[in-house]
Amino acid sequence: MSTGLIALLDDVAGLAKVAAASLDDAAGQAARAGAKA
Repeated sequence: MSTGLIALLDDVAGLAKVAAASLDDAAGQAARAGAKA
């Protein structure tokens, strides 16, 4: 049972990292678009 919980927490941590990277990319793209304008 604890193995499944650890796997679930690991998956959640991975998704959080992907979400954070996506937000960073979006912020970077917005900054570049603002600099071009």
